[in-house]
Amino acid sequence: MFEKFWRSFIMISIQFCKYHGAGNDFIVFDNRGDVYSLTDETRRHMCDRHFGIGADGIVEIKLSQSDDFKVIYYNADGKVGSLCGNGCRCALAYAKSLGIVSFAGTLGDCALENPECQGQSVYTFEASTGRHVGIIQETVKRGVNLVEYFVKFGDFLASDIKQYNAEEFYINTGSPHHVKFITNELENMNVFKAGRKLSYELYGDKGSNINFVQSKRDNQTIKVTDEHSPETWVKAKDNNVLYVRTYERGVENETLACGTGAVAIALIQHAKDANVINMALNSQTSDASSNTERVELVRITIEMKGGKLTVTFKAVINDQGPSVLYKDVYLSGPAQYVFRGVYEMPQD
Repeated sequence: MFEKFWRSFIMISIQFCKYHGAGNDFIVFDNRGDVYSLTDETRRHMCDRHFGIGADGIVEIKLSQSDDFKVIYYNADGKVGSLCGNGCRCALAYAKSLGIVSFAGTLGDCALENPECQGQSVYTFEASTGRHVGIIQETVKRGVNLVEYFVKFGDFLASDIKQYNAEEFYINTGSPHHVKFITNELENMNVFKAGRKLSYELYGDKGSNINFVQSKRDNQTIKVTDEHSPETWVKAKDNNVLYVRTYERGVENETLACGTGAVAIALIQHAKDANVINMALNSQTSDASSNTERVELVRITIEMKGGKLTVTFKAVINDQGPSVLYKDVYLSGPAQYVFRGVYEMPQD
């Protein structure tokens, strides 16, 4: 009894850093020594914007037996979350600040084609969906040094996309995403109310992230073909902007950006434009012997309330084949250090 009483006066100090990826903000801390064992309630309190540090979630860095480090992500409700794209990009920035050495090493030649690249660091890390590659790429634009953080996702098929109707789709890109395209003014929408309703009416107690997407201008794409390459770049017109607002489960509110949501939207947007969702679903009736394969390299920029994220991937399309494969899927954008601090809590 007395021991429990005195233990309540012993404080544990957690050294943390605050990062954000396009406004999607996280408490990040190093637990490679397994020093800290936090409860869901403690994590929830840390994320509270009035009584704690304030964040959309917590990123815990741990040792990995097979990779450079391991990422465990917790939602703002304190519970273990699914894959968080922006959280992983912030983890890359934090890992580099800790001096974690990459087994993959530093590449002088940029694997991600970019003529302005001055070199990049490549990491591998564990997350809830297995092994991922993370890349920190340094560029110089107009004399200004810039750093961009990339996370590579796994492969997807067009048939992974579930279509509810002409405007609503679902895909799991490491986290579940319901994507709804709207034509009304998204800026004035009550995302909390509309998102929460869709999340739990359609997906029950587990819920889903809800992404509302509006194309500010026309939605067409242009294709740029290199005569020396069998691959074709597909990019949005300069006047085309996909504007997105997200209701995020676990946070139970709108967040300023969502990385796995950006990937979901980019894949669905391409599948819609290429009219390959129904093709994938009806592929069993096609003549496989007449397949013609083509590869498109796609780059789509998603504008969110906190900033812009970019998704690039290769779309391997069999016009009459059994599937459309999306591979080499990368999410990229900023990962900004904000501040560091010490969070104190009583020892359990």
